[in-house]
Amino acid sequence: MGLISSAEPECYKRHMHPQTNLLLALICGCLTLGGCTSLSGANTAQASPQTELSPALYLAQDNFYEKLQELSELELRAMALAADEPLALGPLGSTLIENNPASLAGHHALVLFYQHVEADAAAAKHQQLVDRLTQQILATGDGSVERPYRVLSRADARLIVAASGEQLVGGVYQSNASMPLQLLLLSRPTSDTPVQSTYFDLSGLVVPQAGNESNPWDVLRILADSEDTAAQAAIGTYLARQRRYDPAVRWLELAAREDNLLAHTLLARIYWYQSGLAESSEDSAPEQSDVKSAAELIRLAVDNHIVAMGLGSTESMYAIARLLLEDPAQADAIQSTKAFVAPERRTAGAIELLEKAGALGFTQAYLYLASQFQQGAHVEADEQRANDYFAKAAGLGDASAVIGYARYVASDPNRQVKIPLIRQLNQLAESDNAEAMLVLGNLYAKGVSVRPSARKAVRWYKKAVDAAQASHHGNAAVVNEVAWTLAVTDVKGLQQPGYAQTIMDALMKGNKQVQSHPEYLDTWAATYAANGNFARAIELQRRALEVARTQERTDVIDILETHLAFFEAGNHIIDKTP
Repeated sequence: MGLISSAEPECYKRHMHPQTNLLLALICGCLTLGGCTSLSGANTAQASPQTELSPALYLAQDNFYEKLQELSELELRAMALAADEPLALGPLGSTLIENNPASLAGHHALVLFYQHVEADAAAAKHQQLVDRLTQQILATGDGSVERPYRVLSRADARLIVAASGEQLVGGVYQSNASMPLQLLLLSRPTSDTPVQSTYFDLSGLVVPQAGNESNPWDVLRILADSEDTAAQAAIGTYLARQRRYDPAVRWLELAAREDNLLAHTLLARIYWYQSGLAESSEDSAPEQSDVKSAAELIRLAVDNHIVAMGLGSTESMYAIARLLLEDPAQADAIQSTKAFVAPERRTAGAIELLEKAGALGFTQAYLYLASQFQQGAHVEADEQRANDYFAKAAGLGDASAVIGYARYVASDPNRQVKIPLIRQLNQLAESDNAEAMLVLGNLYAKGVSVRPSARKAVRWYKKAVDAAQASHHGNAAVVNEVAWTLAVTDVKGLQQPGYAQTIMDALMKGNKQVQSHPEYLDTWAATYAANGNFARAIELQRRALEVARTQERTDVIDILETHLAFFEAGNHIIDKTP
């Protein structure tokens, strides 16, 4: 009792239940050991409404790294106890703001504590500081990877995300040349909404070291040891990239205890990869008791994918759906999958999963559905549904999906265009997307979704070539396709054999690498044939055949031989426009 101040703190002077007064006395007594003045107003005074989020207040301590581990553990504990044990938050919050007056987590903990003990005035003071610190953090960026919010702890970052009403579903620390320590937090408002990414800059925690100013590993190790699952996920991810899968799995399993979507998804990838290795070794060597079998590893992969799906992972939805469609025997062997989708509903369940992933913005899920219904590989072929899914994929705005849909509809004049395709392609073209310009040329050449115009088609083709030639890496495929089209087309307004030869000469002479592609040599030969130079065309075509045979390209040898026969007969290639 001697540890309790005889002077009752101002914030407690109100009518309270006797048990509440006793609890406050006990808590204040405990806090006196670490500085009870924090609950009697001293820390509230330190963290005045003018408090600024300044690393200098926190990072200037000589024993910073020792403090970092201790405070990180306290922050994680405060977050864990917030919902069920608000009385425990008093000493935790006090210690946090005593060390860092700008600790959002510390003030938040004290708000919950004071609200629970009905000390409204004290709760209001700390809520004022929570609001001010929140605004200061939000003013430092927009949460994008380019302009992350600046904070000093994952707990503060989590509170920023929680303030928007979203559920946290994962996180990982990252590093790049301009930002030694960046935190990515994943969250979603509801189970029917896409997972959102919010980025935070914690580079202030990386104390400069002599000769190694931007190395975040000291901080990551401290955070990982203090049970920070985002740090554990970061270490596991690094080890996985180094192909050190066993230690990577150990770290990722630690991170996955907090339902970290990223950890579960990466674990699933690793287990799936290892299952392939195990399957090969089982065929060539006797089974070892201490090594997981391929079936066990696949089960672990699926189990992690299913947890990740529950957290909103569209990648995991896609992976499980493909397993159900493509490998029913394997699906039957996995109990967790059988529990997830009954065998008689396997195809329907897979389609539902893919549709959900697509609706949440995973373009590849719609594209996979489109290809399945177009080809009829694992579902009954349905051209109408294929068109619908291709259009939905393009509707998500992914450039490759938009261009892919344009190629899909252009290849068959009977296919109906279901989205404002020309507008989307024009937007891509405005950002110097050479392939978008190319497919715009195709659409004008064939009159798909626009009135046919050879003049506009040629103009788009030439723009595509200019953009491809001006790009840093070039785009040989665009130049090759334009040259082929303008050299072999049967549409008089499109025939530009001289231009086709010119751009192929520039491509093949300026980029020696493409001369190892028989398809490009074939186009180069075709441009010479279109201009009447059959001797050169034959020379180039024989070179194309030699390369194809050396590479054992059985997929192209027959067509190359056919073209060579054309050239030797004094004919050039004519491609009939559908």
